[in-house]
Amino acid sequence: MNRSSSASRGDNRHLLLFLLFLVGICAAAVYTGAVPTRKFGHDIFFLLDNGWRVVTGQRPHLDYTSPWGPLSFLVVAAGLAASRYSVDAIGYGNAMFAFAVGIWGYRLCRDTVPAAPRFLLCLYLALLVVSPYSLGWGALNSSHAMFYNRYGYALLGVLMIEAFLGGGGLPDRDRLLGGLSTGAVTALCLFLKANYFAAAVLLIGASFLWKPFDKRRLAGIAAGFCLVSLAFLAYLQFDIGAILRDLDIAAGARSKSFSYTEVFRKFTLNALSLLFVLLLTIQSARAKGEGTGTRRLAGVLLGCFVFAVDMLLLCSNQQYSELPLTAIYSLWVVIDLGAWSRNTPGGEARRSSVGVKSTVLIGTVFILVSFCSQATGLAYGVMQKAHPSGVASVTRFIEPRLKEMLLYDDVAEPDSNGHAYVESVNDGTLLLRQSSAPSEKVLAMDMMNPFPYALGRPAPKGGMAAIAYNYTFSDSHRPSDARFFGDTDIVMVPKRPAAPGRMNAGLMRIYVPALQARFRLAAESNQWYLYRRK
Repeated sequence: MNRSSSASRGDNRHLLLFLLFLVGICAAAVYTGAVPTRKFGHDIFFLLDNGWRVVTGQRPHLDYTSPWGPLSFLVVAAGLAASRYSVDAIGYGNAMFAFAVGIWGYRLCRDTVPAAPRFLLCLYLALLVVSPYSLGWGALNSSHAMFYNRYGYALLGVLMIEAFLGGGGLPDRDRLLGGLSTGAVTALCLFLKANYFAAAVLLIGASFLWKPFDKRRLAGIAAGFCLVSLAFLAYLQFDIGAILRDLDIAAGARSKSFSYTEVFRKFTLNALSLLFVLLLTIQSARAKGEGTGTRRLAGVLLGCFVFAVDMLLLCSNQQYSELPLTAIYSLWVVIDLGAWSRNTPGGEARRSSVGVKSTVLIGTVFILVSFCSQATGLAYGVMQKAHPSGVASVTRFIEPRLKEMLLYDDVAEPDSNGHAYVESVNDGTLLLRQSSAPSEKVLAMDMMNPFPYALGRPAPKGGMAAIAYNYTFSDSHRPSDARFFGDTDIVMVPKRPAAPGRMNAGLMRIYVPALQARFRLAAESNQWYLYRRK
């Protein structure tokens, strides 16, 4: 009785400590809000524009074309509502999502993972959501670009907890709930971004090879997937045709930018991680005294499989390094080895103690490197928000809603970050205030559309979540002219696009004939042409 009470008090202390750290991470995300941005500054309007569309009643796939599902847009919309439509909505939304993921992961591994690795893993998932830099681009290159990738990795981390951690998985009484969790995660990935859904399906398939087949777990996966999918489909008015059309456009367009050279480059940049996984799994098997039999082979194959899924995501994202799933797998090896050590007779454990300790150390270091990268990104974002550097030399937005945002010059991307982009947006908002009515709906023929959110206007039904030639649309896979322009009143055409070159040239070549047929040039400024519907 006393032992049970002591264990319960210990669990409560661990939970309280975890909650304190988790709340601290989420508070840091809220405080950082729209981080002072050093890379891909225009991408912040991807989040704000699509979140604003959702807040004002639009739905992706139905009202505009989107390769992404509604999940990340709904998160930003919740942040907009919580922050009273501030640009800091991004931090609010990320904090909500991180808290949910952290608690979800902790509940799943509460009974199967020891306190220390459980603490590390679940805080890592929360940091994966909120750390304000684009994965693979360096923790000090603060940015909110491609944040949906962070959501996807965190969700897959939750899936891996149920699928692989804790040896045989959750206790019998919880296997149905574990399956419900995995099914729900898979559905969330489907309505986030298609490649994360594919990764979730692959990981589930591997889990059935790794652990005993369980009908209750399978039933839970099916039920969780159906319930969450039905909720999203209801939100999208069960228009499955619109969803499939957008996914087909995305797949066809993305295939145009696929390059074996880029795949090879990404593999070579990350090949050391594969070697590490192989050495870690082999060393783990040796430490446990396992021979060259099935168990060792299964561990090696599972490590290679997780690395392959990580590489699949890497190659389908604008990302060159960082393998969060492989980092989580390295912790799984540590947890598995620790469980073996605790359950092994003393003499055998002592004979393997050196191998066990060295393997645990190596595996822990691997995930700690990724953990520290995420923590560094968040800490740097907080410091920059509290004491931004070089403010006197930063060009500021003039619209009240945007004044809190700081975009620093980026030598590598001068048109999409820093003074050039800020001046372009400022010039466009001035032109719109002078030459259009507040009720007129504005579409920008550029990668992002900053104007509806910046001016507080309703967005047009039409356009795309993000416009990128041979990435989100192509000559053969694209929205029709009527769907692209929708009910737009004003079209803004940049003289200096944020994404110059081939990407913008493809957009102009495809849609300018329809623009000239439907709209007339009504005004212009130094940086924009303003077209009004005829």
